[in-house]
Formats: sequence, structure tokens, C-alpha cells
Amino acid sequence: MNYEIKFAHGEENIFVTSNSSYTVSETVIVKGEKGKMMGQVVREIASELDVDGYIVASANLLDFELSDKVTAASDEAKTTVKKLVKHHALDMKIIEVKYTLDYKRLYVSFTAEHRVDFRALLKDLASTFKTRIELRQIGPRDVAKAFGGLGPCGRPLCCAEFMGEFPNVSIKMAKNQALSLNQNKLNGLCGRLMCCLSYEDDFYRKARKNFPDFGDTVVSSDGQGRVIGMNVLSNTVKVRQNNVVKDYELAEIEVV
Repeated sequence: MNYEIKFAHGEENIFVTSNSSYTVSETVIVKGEKGKMMGQVVREIASELDVDGYIVASANLLDFELSDKVTAASDEAKTTVKKLVKHHALDMKIIEVKYTLDYKRLYVSFTAEHRVDFRALLKDLASTFKTRIELRQIGPRDVAKAFGGLGPCGRPLCCAEFMGEFPNVSIKMAKNQALSLNQNKLNGLCGRLMCCLSYEDDFYRKARKNFPDFGDTVVSSDGQGRVIGMNVLSNTVKVRQNNVVKDYELAEIEVV
């Protein structure tokens, strides 16, 4: 059986395999290219998908204790990494520093406005921590995924809760849903378009094909008017006729 695994602190979800059965939200120990890590089962996936590792076992009390120790060691390492970045006068912001459960790798995530030459820093990190170092530059969406928070809807951020990969989101999706194009209302905590705009885009895109465009002239039982709005969910169109605005069922109007 294959599973999708979610890790804490914003790391990308991965697909893994196992000979045993696991339940959704169960905490497991995973062995993959990134080393030994603790994660949660998100869902069972199709067996034909490529996997990046395997589940060692369900996490036990000793694993949770080890995870706490690794977290503490990672926090100490983060302080040291920040000092080394300052020593090298690099224009980069350290977001997260984390060991794998076996301490064989130390992952350092950072943001930067411009390209950073961190070769000298990498040498210092390797000599200081005596383990394999992986520096990863991340974007604002990855930062939001790592730290979490509440979205405009009042719920925890989707990226931090269950999303594996970020969807492609465009302003056209907001137009398809007849949403306000005010960028402040469309952006999430990351400052980018909210990922949830993509969830119902396929439905709205298909439904909009049956609707007239804004500004189209239509005819109803009350005469001729112009389309000034629409509601895809209620299947109605808002029409202005001689300064009178009225909602019509889609079947009640015809485009001229």
C-alpha cells in the first residue's frame, strides 16, 4: 500500500510505500531520500504512483521523545546558523533549521530578495555541525506553510493543514467566480493569491459557459436590458432595464 505523508514545519508532502496498513492522521516514522523523519498519514494513494521512501513503523513513545530532542537540537542549531549568516554578512533570512531523526542531515530553509553566494557559509556549517547540510531557498508561500496561521475564512491555512503541492492560481479564477478584484481581499497571509481560488475553478469555468457576459444585451418577458451581474450558484442573471434592476433565471433570458 502507498500513502501520502505530511511533515511538520512546512516540508513538502511525500509518497511512501508500506507492507502494513495505516490510518489517516496516524503518526509514523518514514525513511526516504531526506533521511529518517516523523510524519502523519494524509491518505492512501494509487499504487502506480512513484514513491520517495517507505514507512518504517508507527511512532511510539520513544520516537516522540526522540522527536522532542531533535526539535530542541534544531532550535539550538538555528541560533548558530543565524550567527554564521551574520558573520558572513549575507542578505538572507533564516526561516527554519531542522535535523532529521537520525541527525544525518541538517536542513536550512531561508528567504532572500536576490541570489545569495553561500559557498563560504556552507563550508562553515559543515565544519560546525559535522553532518550533511542542505540549504534551500523558499518563497513566501513556503514560509506561510511552515509557520501556519488563520486565513481570511477564519480556518487554519490550507497549505499548513493538508496541501502537498501549491496549485497554480491566477486572477482569472477570481473573475470566473465573479469575485471582487481587490488584491487585498484575494491575497492570503503569504501575500500571494489564495490557493482556495483554485478549488472550485473547474465548476465555475464550466458553468460560466452557459451564462452571458457582463454588458451583454438580453431579452426577457419584460423587454430588453443589459447584464450587470450573475450568480452561478443560484443560476440567475442580474439585468438592468430602464434603470430598473431585476434578477432572472437563466432560462428566462436570451442574448440578443
